[in-house]
Amino acid sequence: MNYPQKNWNTFQKRVLTVTTIFTRSWQVRKAFIFGVFFSFFAILSACEDPKEIGSNVFVQDIGLLYTDTLKVDASTVLLDSIATYSTGNLLVGRFTDPVLGDVNAVSYFQISNLTADTIRSNVDTAGRSNVKWITYPSKNDSIRLILPYSFVQGDTLQDQSFKLYQLASSASLDPAIVYYNNSAAPALNPTPIGQLNNVKIRPIRDKRVISGTAGKFDSLRIPITEPSFVKFLESQRDIAKSEALVGTGFKGVVKGLALVSESNKNAAVVGFSAGAVQMKLYYHYKYTYTVRNTANTADSLVTVDTTKSNNFYIAITNADGTNFNARFNKITAARTGTTLSKLAKPADILKSSEANNQVFLQSGTGVAMKVQFPNLLKLKERNDIAINKAELVLEPKSNTAGYTLPSDLILVEATPTNKPLRTTTTGEGNFVFVTGEGTISSYASRTNLYTFNITSSLQNIIAGRGKNNGWIITPTLFSTNSSTGTRGPALGKSVINPDITRAIFDHSNIKLKVYYTYVAR
Repeated sequence: MNYPQKNWNTFQKRVLTVTTIFTRSWQVRKAFIFGVFFSFFAILSACEDPKEIGSNVFVQDIGLLYTDTLKVDASTVLLDSIATYSTGNLLVGRFTDPVLGDVNAVSYFQISNLTADTIRSNVDTAGRSNVKWITYPSKNDSIRLILPYSFVQGDTLQDQSFKLYQLASSASLDPAIVYYNNSAAPALNPTPIGQLNNVKIRPIRDKRVISGTAGKFDSLRIPITEPSFVKFLESQRDIAKSEALVGTGFKGVVKGLALVSESNKNAAVVGFSAGAVQMKLYYHYKYTYTVRNTANTADSLVTVDTTKSNNFYIAITNADGTNFNARFNKITAARTGTTLSKLAKPADILKSSEANNQVFLQSGTGVAMKVQFPNLLKLKERNDIAINKAELVLEPKSNTAGYTLPSDLILVEATPTNKPLRTTTTGEGNFVFVTGEGTISSYASRTNLYTFNITSSLQNIIAGRGKNNGWIITPTLFSTNSSTGTRGPALGKSVINPDITRAIFDHSNIKLKVYYTYVAR
């Protein structure tokens, strides 16, 4: 009797023994019998001599390894222009970052009423007969620019002074143009049309806000009093008509506005929600009209005395999705005397060894990080390997009070000259994202980490399908797909977050974690 046959007979005897013991519990006995049967069958099958098929795999050395000691070169780089047109926030103010230097922001924007180049007075006399005006709305009671806060970077305890200017007649803003943080500033009329001096900014939640404002933050309210500007708005009403008082060619005269802070440079840059900003023009009117009584025998005199307002907006889009108004933030950074003073022009690079073992990010000013993996290919010097999982982990230092960490970071392919790789070699093509599972990393406050899943990206480099020129890491914007509702990195030239956030990393806390399988050659 051969060995397998002998074991099979023994197995049958054991099954019979088990059957006898469990005669009082058939359901349990049945499950147990089949479980024992299949378990023993698997064991007996495994006892057979190995077959020739597949044996060549096992004569090689196979292993699963983990490493977090691969070298990561990390440097700070200066990117080229950051697109700040049609962004979600108006940025205004100035502050001095104790590490990164001075930052100053000015916002330029157009305003209009609804989706046309007009203003309307909304006087409702429809269906009323014998209207006699007592006070016609040819005069404005007041005008306010209302700006709901969205965020702040810097010291909120410092007083701020804001001035609102009208663009000069020779200036222009075009909604079809892509404006950048370093675009030329349009010329301004010398006299502000409104101002608010020495106020405390209050970026806190408050119930006294514009209806529908996201986040329900308090608002800054700037009175507009410059006589010629107020007179122009009044002149846009056609006082010969009693119902729809309309003025056309509005943006032909009001080319745009600029909001400027004249505060101390150690104050703050304030963000205002562009979609909720309103210029409110308040006016009142009073008139009488007659109405017939229910018996149709006499007329009664009714007096209407009420207050209305026009709303002007700065974040309007046309029906086809194109911008109707133009706006952008001009952001200026001065780094003289700071660690980053070496970063003067795009593609300049500062190694961590030159910056006290630190690397830096600052959105809106173009300060980004570049990482490279110079020893990555050593993993396959003596072995064929496959990356099972790879993560790039960054732990930021605690921010100074008043500064905010970026909520999301993105990986962009780099060129050998320390610039973001673009889809075209000439002009301003779109950025090329690092492909893979984790193009974006969101900040995890619980662990104080940004973690990128770069498994397939690293495998492509190992396999020779991807270049190892390094990656640029920068704060990013999300956009929402209107058809699917999914969120992802913004496309085109707007991928870099134009708001002002910052992060500082110790080089020693930037880790490349790799789990990989190797087969010795």
